[in-house]
Amino acid sequence: MSLCKATFAVVGFLAIGSVWNSAHAQAWVGPQGSLDLGLDYNFGKSDKVVGDAGLQFPDAGSTTHQETISVAYVPLEHLELGVSLPLVSLEYTGSKTLYPHPGGGTYDDGAFHTTFTDLRAGAHYQILAEPVAISPIVEFSVPVQKYETVGNTVAGRHLNALHLGVALGKPFLDWGYVQVMYQYSIVQSFNRTADTAKLGENTSDGAFVVGYKLLDGKLDLNLDANFHITHGGVDFSTLGSDPMTVQLYHDAVLRENQLLVGGGVGYALTNSLSIAAKYMFFVSGVNTQNASVLGIGLAYSPL
Repeated sequence: MSLCKATFAVVGFLAIGSVWNSAHAQAWVGPQGSLDLGLDYNFGKSDKVVGDAGLQFPDAGSTTHQETISVAYVPLEHLELGVSLPLVSLEYTGSKTLYPHPGGGTYDDGAFHTTFTDLRAGAHYQILAEPVAISPIVEFSVPVQKYETVGNTVAGRHLNALHLGVALGKPFLDWGYVQVMYQYSIVQSFNRTADTAKLGENTSDGAFVVGYKLLDGKLDLNLDANFHITHGGVDFSTLGSDPMTVQLYHDAVLRENQLLVGGGVGYALTNSLSIAAKYMFFVSGVNTQNASVLGIGLAYSPL
C-alpha cells in the first residue's frame, strides 16, 4: 500500500495564511487605495502518515519548503482584491522500499522537487465593522504548473476550486482581537478514471485566532487553531476493497482531515514593513502526514 504526502501546498497555505497578519488579513479591510505585498515561507516536516481507524505508517515522512508571494489591494472602500502563488519544494525522507506506489510516484526518489502549485485569487468585502467585523470571501484556485499528484510525496491534487467563506472579527480590551474564519471549497473531481471522478473532493477549512497587541500596536502576539476537512473520498482502512482504478490514484482522493494549533508573534518594524513568525503543531488527523509547520513572513505596504 502506498501513502500520500497530503495536499500540503493547499493545506499549509490555509492553515498559516499570511503569516505576518493572520488576524487582520481577512475580517478587516484596509483603507481605500492601500496595497500590501507579502512574502511567506513555511517549513513542514513529518515522519509518518496517520491513517484512519488507528492506522499508522512509520518511516514515510517528508520535508516541505513553501514560499508564497501575495498581493492585496483595496480599489474601493471595504473591498479587497488579492492574489497569491506558492512555490513548493518537496523531499521524501521515508523508506524507498516499504511503500512502493503502483501508480507512479516520481517525487519519491529522495531528491528535492520544486514546482509552482495553485494560483489563488479572490475578494472579500467588509459589510460590517461594529459590533463585529464581517467579511464574506469569494476566491478561486487554479493549478499553474503540472506537478505530481500520485505517490508518497505530492505537491497537491491539481484541481480547480471555488472557495466561499466568511471571516468575523471582534476587538476587545483596546488592543485585543478575536477572529473566526470558515471557508467551504467546491472542488473539481479527480477525473483520472471514471471511479475516481465519482468521489467527492469538496472541503471545509476553518481558523480561530485570538491575539493581543503591545507597544502601541507594534507587537502582535496570537494563538491559533486551524482545521481542514475533506467531505468524501477514500480511507486507508477500506482502500483494499476499492476498485484498482481508485487504488492506483488514491492520493488525490483521500478523505484527509487535519487539526493544527499554535501561535505566533509579529512586529511592525516601520509604518510600512512588518515581520512575523508562527508555529503550528499537528494535533490530529486522518489519511495525512503528521506535519507541523513553521512559518515566517514579511509584509510591505507601499501605499
